[in-house]
Amino acid sequence: MYWYQSNRVQSLTPEKYHSVEEFVPKEYIGKNIKDIYKDINGSIRYPQETFGFTLFHAIRKPNHQIKIKRKRLGHKTYLVKTTTPVGDISHVEKDTRIIEFPIKKVEDLKVMGYIEEQTDFIFSDTMYEKAKKEMEGFGIPISYYFRSPYMKCVLDYLGFERTILFLRKYKLEMEEFFHHMETIDLENYKRVITKCPLKIINFGENIDQHLSSPPYFEKYLLEYYETRVKLLHDASKFAFIHIDGSFKQLLPYLSTMSFDGYEALTPPPQGDVPLDDIARALGDTGKILVDGIPATLFLREFNESKLIDKTKKILDMFSPNLILGISDELCHGDGRRLKTVYKVVEEFEP
Repeated sequence: MYWYQSNRVQSLTPEKYHSVEEFVPKEYIGKNIKDIYKDINGSIRYPQETFGFTLFHAIRKPNHQIKIKRKRLGHKTYLVKTTTPVGDISHVEKDTRIIEFPIKKVEDLKVMGYIEEQTDFIFSDTMYEKAKKEMEGFGIPISYYFRSPYMKCVLDYLGFERTILFLRKYKLEMEEFFHHMETIDLENYKRVITKCPLKIINFGENIDQHLSSPPYFEKYLLEYYETRVKLLHDASKFAFIHIDGSFKQLLPYLSTMSFDGYEALTPPPQGDVPLDDIARALGDTGKILVDGIPATLFLREFNESKLIDKTKKILDMFSPNLILGISDELCHGDGRRLKTVYKVVEEFEP
């Protein structure tokens, strides 16, 4: 999906093809994404990314007193100022990515806490029905939603450096803020997530040991995950988590956490944990490895034989507890190698 969008495959014409011919097979010119999934016998995972069908939405509550003003600073770059009754905050975004975080001083925690309070979380049955129809024959709809309070702070609210500094300088205020957000999202779990028709739920945390080292992982994430996975299991749902960075120091937790699977665990030459170590960490728990093939092996800098060997090894080591995929995102790799993986899978005998 990322490869398809990065290379603008559907809008390609023979005249434009020369600009991407090292990435896109000629027979894919102008094809829609389902044609390509069908050609490689692939499954679709997230309808919001593939088709734009967003299943979970955050909206403002009625009678909120939040005002937002956007000021253009440059090409695709905006200053966004948010005004509330308890104070104002601002952030800068470029291409929808935050490049200056909104919480800059300890007083801003109160403002963000108010914004969280005034935000409703809903599930769209209409989008779900559209997703089911569009994905028929390609899989079932899966979705992710808000992150844990710690990862929200690292990725959305303060950035990593400021989050760690604030936990040292303003530990009480930060932990009160975490607790406030946990209370709000626990209600969202009980009211929305456990009641929605999705059978598989993804914790889109984007975990990396450099952002959530074991001391922080144990203190601010483990119990949070266990509490919420239990709610999902009690509602007869499966849960998995997205760990797409370095994770060698987090290996000991994989077998003991309650998740049913782990998405995007990335072996070398892209990641830091060999497949043998991943297999030992998961042991005989029955947990599912989701993905596993390093995206870098789709680059022409690597001989295609390395991709074939790695794919065969993943199949041998993890099947049947495996949903084979790319760890984590393929953008400008050689699309011909998608068919290579398909052929390896077709020839695989469990």
